[in-house]
Amino acid sequence: MMTDLHIVGGGILGLSAAIQAKQQGLSVKLFEKDPTPIGATRRNFGILGSATLSRPDDCWNVYAKDSLEFYNSIQNQMDISCNKRTGLYLATNSLQAKVLQEFQQEAAQYNIHAKYLNRETLLERYSYLNANATLHGALTLEDEYSLEPNQAALRLTDYAKQIGVEVYQSACVVKAYSDHGTTQIQLATGECFEAKKLLICHGATTEILYPKALQNLGVQRCHLNMAITEALPYQLNASIYSGLSIARYPGFSICPSFQDLLAEPQDEIVKRYGIHVLLKQNHLGQIIVGDSHEYTALDEAALFEQQEQIYQFIQTYCADQLGFKLPPLLKRWQGQYLSHPEQAACFLEAESNIYLANAIAGKGMTTGPGWIKHQLQQHIF
Repeated sequence: MMTDLHIVGGGILGLSAAIQAKQQGLSVKLFEKDPTPIGATRRNFGILGSATLSRPDDCWNVYAKDSLEFYNSIQNQMDISCNKRTGLYLATNSLQAKVLQEFQQEAAQYNIHAKYLNRETLLERYSYLNANATLHGALTLEDEYSLEPNQAALRLTDYAKQIGVEVYQSACVVKAYSDHGTTQIQLATGECFEAKKLLICHGATTEILYPKALQNLGVQRCHLNMAITEALPYQLNASIYSGLSIARYPGFSICPSFQDLLAEPQDEIVKRYGIHVLLKQNHLGQIIVGDSHEYTALDEAALFEQQEQIYQFIQTYCADQLGFKLPPLLKRWQGQYLSHPEQAACFLEAESNIYLANAIAGKGMTTGPGWIKHQLQQHIF
């Protein structure tokens, strides 16, 4: 019997599509070019922060809620490392603090549980922050969640197999085409497979299948410098966002002072490399640190060098602005994802019954399962 759906790519988009399609009764085969996923699904913070990722009245907030429901439904059956984790936004000047206070006032109408902490309460509750830092206050978001980047994709792959998705690993698809109402794929090994429909979620690897499709849309490749530190002997009990993050996340646009914050002068290195500082403690006590954003066109060579000045800036910023001295760095890596300058994500039909899902940018873990569910309902089911 012919397979209903083939999926190329075993990252969060491909995995969540495969699981949800199987749950709807489709026969599904998933092809991952590497032994395990190694792209953006593994090279991220694992922060599921839905409250500020988009405006609360935006469809992407709905996708985030659907994604959390997806994760929690599986977490109830097996441990995929999905757990509650408070989001803590630290204000390092009075304008950032004003925006956070305004967000608390606006949040209730969107059913967002946000609480502003003055400086005294902040330092009392999070005593590991140095009182000599330029902290003005903070905002806590109690309904955020966390995933472990090095565990979630592997466990979701195991879950997909358990429910009957046929997963092919180390299976690089090098050719795809439509043929008389069906779709065909060929692996690098020469093996061929046929299905009714094909969904390609190939992340930043766009050179093999339909290389011009996303180029023609103006999609860009974003490069991120990230690192992980040695373990701390204590728990942070929060995912920490810096004041730089407040200006970066669209959710704060509901605040009257948000535009004033965007107009505030920034350090040249922050503007040049798109730096906003995030700190996320993993299950080993280590701190995932980042990040920065550098963009290239898809027809340009991907960046491979890392900027040491970015790490130096982040370390100094943490110590002086946040009052948190980072432990020594253990490892560094570069993350990559695709994004569009204007669209929040890209979904297109490359050939009859062959679909590309990509350019979800840095919100893939938080919103990917919900967004791909919507696309499946419109184009696959």
